[in-house]
Amino acid sequence: MEFEFFLILFLILIITTVFTGSFYNAIWIPTKKKDYDRIARLSNLKPGMVFCDLGSGNGNMLFYLSKNYGVECIGIEISPFWYFYSKIKSLFYKKVKIIYGNFNKYNLSGVDVVYIFLTDKAPKKLKEKLVKELKENSKIILPCWSFKNIKPTKINKKNKEVSYYLYNKTALSK
Repeated sequence: MEFEFFLILFLILIITTVFTGSFYNAIWIPTKKKDYDRIARLSNLKPGMVFCDLGSGNGNMLFYLSKNYGVECIGIEISPFWYFYSKIKSLFYKKVKIIYGNFNKYNLSGVDVVYIFLTDKAPKKLKEKLVKELKENSKIILPCWSFKNIKPTKINKKNKEVSYYLYNKTALSK
């Protein structure tokens, strides 16, 4: 009887730890590896730029971009499970920094490209933060959902694939 209780308790702990982000409109849906280069090209990544993934999950995209494009990468993750997983892995990547917590509490002023894979409700709440904190030439990439009533600078669509919407900070300010 005690074993079953601890097993159930352990499973509940694991499930809530892994899916913590869903309470913040940030369900864990990893970006496909085959899209990493699409995202890099869309945002015109160059060595020395700072790329930030709000809700970085396992951090795989950050590790790839830092290695293949020479960019500094910041991942902000609220799920303790994914944070610890990517934090440990980041010890082997000098250009990747993993931060634990709610990205609303992190200042984005030094970021060149922000990647945000959230639910369609979250970008509305995030727009003010981006306008207030980002540099004038910063870029924002949203997969799947666009900002309502704001025309993207560029859209990367492929047949039966995820669409990526690129915005310049100035477009959000209008």
